[in-house]
Amino acid sequence: MNPAWSNILEDSEDGDAALGSERPHIPEPMVFDLVRPLGVQQGELEINVLAGHAFTNGETAGAPELEYAVRDGLAIEFELPFENLSIAEYKLAAQGTLGTLAGQRFIHGWQVIGRYDRQHRDYSADALYLAGYRWNAASSSFNMAGVRWSGIDRRDKFAGIMNTSWFYDVSERLTLGVELDNEIASRWRYLLIPQIHVDFTDHATLQFGVGPSRLREKHTEWMAVWRMIFAF
Repeated sequence: MNPAWSNILEDSEDGDAALGSERPHIPEPMVFDLVRPLGVQQGELEINVLAGHAFTNGETAGAPELEYAVRDGLAIEFELPFENLSIAEYKLAAQGTLGTLAGQRFIHGWQVIGRYDRQHRDYSADALYLAGYRWNAASSSFNMAGVRWSGIDRRDKFAGIMNTSWFYDVSERLTLGVELDNEIASRWRYLLIPQIHVDFTDHATLQFGVGPSRLREKHTEWMAVWRMIFAF
């Protein structure tokens, strides 16, 4: 086996905070993130903060998150999404790993998410299939597909979710990526965000990007988004 392949197919310590999977080495999407990596080990803990700012209307949204692996391959998350410094939702999520294939270049799993909207006093939920692939020593991708049910949106109670991210490892500490998040119901909503991941240490990563979004508005809104990750 090529030494470069050996490094990325084994459990990696470099940039551990932002890995989308431990084996193979695949970075984690920034906006629609994971509950720790696929292949997580029992006892792993992550604290991260996501923040986004809309250039046109000046609104700020984000969320602190706490993620913990209750056993190997299974992690849970508690999140407090906020808008303009006011808590908007309560969010719980669970994620499991199904295994690896193709000589450990491919890894897949599942994720379920439940939300309670404080303003509308109603619930929504997501169910997703997750799949990541390491193409070569520098390139990888991560994909999510599933369905969203909403008790809030009376017009679109069900929506399809299809997200894809592509990454290129410039070095052990620097990764370039692009993330496309899609929600498809009576109309297509999306967010497209090129991003940079910088691993300050093996346990601290900053992700940052700017891109167009129509997830909430009928018109395109440009947003700056960042996520700070600490893993233990």
